[in-house]
Amino acid sequence: MVKDDIMLDSGKINEYLHHIDIKAYGSPRMLSVFLGEFDDYSILIDCGSSLEIKRGLRYFKRNQIPLSSFKYIITSHHHFDHNGGMWKLYEEIKRYNPNVKILTNHLTKTLLNDFEHHLKRGRSTYGNLVGEMRPIEEKAFKIIEPSNNFNYDPNKLDILEKFFVNGSEIKLAILKTPGHTPDHQTPILIKDELIDFIFLGEAVGTIYHASKLLTMPTSMPIYYNHEDYMRTLENLKKLESPLKAGFGHFGVVNGKNNFREILLEHESFMKKFKSLIIKYHSEKPETKYILDKMMPFLLPRTDLSIGQNSIFRSIALAICYGMMISLGFRSIPKEEMKYLK
Repeated sequence: MVKDDIMLDSGKINEYLHHIDIKAYGSPRMLSVFLGEFDDYSILIDCGSSLEIKRGLRYFKRNQIPLSSFKYIITSHHHFDHNGGMWKLYEEIKRYNPNVKILTNHLTKTLLNDFEHHLKRGRSTYGNLVGEMRPIEEKAFKIIEPSNNFNYDPNKLDILEKFFVNGSEIKLAILKTPGHTPDHQTPILIKDELIDFIFLGEAVGTIYHASKLLTMPTSMPIYYNHEDYMRTLENLKKLESPLKAGFGHFGVVNGKNNFREILLEHESFMKKFKSLIIKYHSEKPETKYILDKMMPFLLPRTDLSIGQNSIFRSIALAICYGMMISLGFRSIPKEEMKYLK
């Protein structure tokens, strides 16, 4: 593989878009957020937990991005690591631009403000690394309905907003991509009649390898739904392949062929992942046994030093447990069933 096929460093990845390693869990290569810098406005896609907001603000300052320029903060989904710090960032930006909006769907808005159960689950797995969540005022939100129009022609996608960079038009679309969570959405930026960038969030797994197009699952409890997830992968295959694809965890995959390759790789991998969970559960339906059996399958798919990133075993536990919930091997607390179909 060509070295530049996967980009991991913070900085500009094209004329108007910045990739930022927000150093979630206090470690590099754990969480990506993306900053769009246009002629008249800026946008941010995801923001990290409350613990990472200062790092984002420092990046904006170093790169001379005024907080008054932010028009939208766009979410991928409600999880604490991606947008748990939204309340904090919004309050900071609002001081400089009272009109800034959180561009999201109704369910993400609801879950961002109904966070107690989510934080409790997060702390049981990640401890104090989850940060803090607080309610966000009603007027902060601009609610949209993500599109189900996965059209191969970028010109026929449902456009929500237009921006400009040096005279070139950049169109924003947001697609509905449930599975990882029921509220998951995927922003797309279109330039010169091509999909210039897609932020997959956790719609196509995670990448914890610097040089190989290998993915990991994103089957986090409690809302992971395998059928919806695989349907989302089918829908994404209908799109024209983007020039760049951003992953929440972690980095940027460059090139249409690489996007197609990693999409197909992940689809195949998730089928195998599901079959192994079923197999090991049938042998012994204990969580620890299933996790221990899955680790040799998962570890070769990352080049992160597990000794330096001890959070990895917690992630592995969560993704295995989430698949077990989706398969019916574990139950969802009754008080949280209200957000499921």
